[in-house]
Amino acid sequence: MNKELPEGLVSAMEVLLDHIIPEQERDSEHYTGTPKRFIQMLLDMTTPEEFNFTTFPSTHDEMIVVSPIPFYSLCAHHIVPFFGEAHVAYIPQDKIAGLSKLARTVKSFSKGLWTQEDLTFAVAEHLEEQLDPVGVAVVMRAEHLCMTMRGVQSPGSKTTTSIMRGAFLNPKKKARDEFFRLINGGK
Repeated sequence: MNKELPEGLVSAMEVLLDHIIPEQERDSEHYTGTPKRFIQMLLDMTTPEEFNFTTFPSTHDEMIVVSPIPFYSLCAHHIVPFFGEAHVAYIPQDKIAGLSKLARTVKSFSKGLWTQEDLTFAVAEHLEEQLDPVGVAVVMRAEHLCMTMRGVQSPGSKTTTSIMRGAFLNPKKKARDEFFRLINGGK
């Protein structure tokens, strides 16, 4: 996605990096081009990829699960990565999605500045809008580098967020239990 960057943006990044990089290291060949590379990296990590969410008519009414779906995003509070796995399920009503569309939804929405809670909600909302299913479930587990590298410095800690809609909220239908059993290896 390399595009021409505004010179003012590059200049601002150079000023920022001048405050971060020790003066004796600023002339190193390793830092030549770093302001542009850093901006391009941020653009790559925050620009969602467009895709066509294909659906097909169907009479199936059993749960469809895609799991685990790796994802990477940026924390809205610190602009530091968080990454992990998403587990997505839905119970179709009258149409199904191409399986890759569930993974593409997670990947596309992950690009941006998010709180994990809002990202989980956005993925569930999109799937509901596209599929009009009997139910949708989304669970995301991630390690946040803002907790690992700064602040509390707690490497390996994972945050889990979930959204359950429709049949996944009805305890009599047992969809929620089945979903968690499937994403936890049958346990």
